Amino acid sequence: MRSLIARLVLLALISVTAVRAAEPPVFPTVSFYTLSKQHVTLPADLHGDRNLLLLYFELTQQADVDNWNGILDRWRASDPSLTSYTSLVSSQKNFLSRWWQNASMRSASPDRSHWPTTLPLYVDKHAFDHRLAIPSEKQVVLLLLDRKGHVLSRVSGPPTDSSLAAMRNALHAAGAPPIPAPPPARTQPH
Repeated sequence: MRSLIARLVLLALISVTAVRAAEPPVFPTVSFYTLSKQHVTLPADLHGDRNLLLLYFELTQQADVDNWNGILDRWRASDPSLTSYTSLVSSQKNFLSRWWQNASMRSASPDRSHWPTTLPLYVDKHAFDHRLAIPSEKQVVLLLLDRKGHVLSRVSGPPTDSSLAAMRNALHAAGAPPIPAPPPARTQPH
């Protein structure tokens, strides 16, 4: 009888663990100021049913951020209900360090149109990465979030044909109209 009870308890524990593992991660609640100095709390202030959040962890990843932002701008132009944000994820810092980093980001990004959606985050990076199941900060991460902050899909690294196709498919599955693939690059005749 004890053996049967032990097996049932073990089975119940395994079932609960499997259900939790199948649940999508949820973006943690964080409050901060955008580069345009607006106070924002995520995920409460996510604007749309489909939100793209581009996370980067080092300033050396700026080239990948710029490439993704160019693509995200085109996607938003074809689907105005889509919102996107860019976020530099940094360790918690004192006020002066945050001010300096934010001022540096503003001067490095003279296009003020992106400031309201540029979100400098100062968090416990280990807990943040764990909560969102980010295995490495060596590459940028693009998350597709619903209005409540559930992670619906993710891709990592620079935009490639496969990562673009994966995110377009995820957006379509989340209710977005189909986003056209970019035309193939033309090769110059020699």
